[in-house]
Amino acid sequence: MGYDEQNTSVAIGTQTGEIMESITQLQPPDNNWRGNYRYSVYKHRLFAPDGSIYTRPFIVIRNMYGAIVRFTNLHNYANIFAGKIFVPMNADATKKLFYICKMFNYALIERDDEYGIDHIFQISREMLEQFFNDYATTESRTGGFRSEPSVEFCVSAVTEFFRNLCRKFGRQMLLNEADLVTERNVYTKRGGIVVKTVPAFQVRGIRSSKRTFRELPTKAFKILINLAFRYAPDIAFAMCLQAFAGLRAGEACNIRQEQSPIGGSLKVTRVGNDVRKVEIDLTRELPMRSDAVFCGNIKKERIQCVYHPFLDAFDMAYQHHKKWLSSQKYEHGYCPMFVNNRGKAMTYNDYRNRFICLVDERFRPALLQSGDADCRLYGQMLYENRLGLHSLRHWFSVQLVLHGEDIAQIQYWRGDKNPESALTYLQNKGDLVKELEKANETLIEILMGNGKREIGDLF
Repeated sequence: MGYDEQNTSVAIGTQTGEIMESITQLQPPDNNWRGNYRYSVYKHRLFAPDGSIYTRPFIVIRNMYGAIVRFTNLHNYANIFAGKIFVPMNADATKKLFYICKMFNYALIERDDEYGIDHIFQISREMLEQFFNDYATTESRTGGFRSEPSVEFCVSAVTEFFRNLCRKFGRQMLLNEADLVTERNVYTKRGGIVVKTVPAFQVRGIRSSKRTFRELPTKAFKILINLAFRYAPDIAFAMCLQAFAGLRAGEACNIRQEQSPIGGSLKVTRVGNDVRKVEIDLTRELPMRSDAVFCGNIKKERIQCVYHPFLDAFDMAYQHHKKWLSSQKYEHGYCPMFVNNRGKAMTYNDYRNRFICLVDERFRPALLQSGDADCRLYGQMLYENRLGLHSLRHWFSVQLVLHGEDIAQIQYWRGDKNPESALTYLQNKGDLVKELEKANETLIEILMGNGKREIGDLF
């Protein structure tokens, strides 16, 4: 394509002077020019005066080399926090923009031969229906089909985007609000009826038979933690943050030492020699290193506590980590809890790569050489399945179920925004109990009973 920056700006809605950027009205030398460009999400990070980090996403057009050739104002129609007067500074529409860009690429680029359109205003309801159904019935790059929540979020995000365009540009578009949404009567908890606006689409999808491998039997977890403190002391305590407090991997990478000049992340309450409470500050995402490299995302800002049955084991692991950290170099202006071999705060990718090495080089061989038949079988499973960091948070969630926590408590301890994940664990409680009973060991027996001897022997 003979690219001309001036020709990528197309005035639409000229009555209001509105300008939106689109891949349109070009004079290409061949018919394959569209394949050289993609709509994409660009995330710009902002640093507030108090040190907090905020993300602002934009829809951009990139060329075949990934370089941005045009910023657009299409992000304004994603409508995050619609109808609200107050919008939090940390409001992030990145996920919505991802699906919107996917729709643009589908209609304007991938289906150019079939649709032959050159502007988003020419997108029809039939095109949206075909996009939603193709999304739901096409395998993802990682294998398996999209989940029901993923499909529903995609439909909602795209529908709301075009609904906002309709409100702004009206008859200039093929779509109208009646094409996009409908109203339904919904019963409230008190038995009343309210009218709710929902997308006017019904998508047929394929339930994925592929499940994320995250099972981590307790006896295997015991071996993994022991090996971590022995061979990967730089990430062992991060693993404990996930397993004993339910933190996500990216959240663990945001933890700072207690003496950090920008504020410590851990508050330990002691009565004598006993630890009574540990609070983890995840209320703000702050810079973790001088080069401003992004370390990890805090999905839900909160004060997270360590689950009370794990307090002693957590404190023991924390003391060992502080002893290891005292011999390491790190940036004292930030005092990150976890550092890489260059003395910088550990990023999510650093953490993930170290965990993969631990599993491949130490954990799996140890399982295969175990005298326990269940451990050897689990070790064989790790040849066919990649054990990820999410397995630690999954293990924590299973322990919550086994300790008799209800939906509200599981949601609280996991730091979830909604109770759907907690409900999933409770629905599978029978299988979880059966699985962990087969291991013949629970967390309390390992770490609260003889855990001091087990972990202490490692150092």
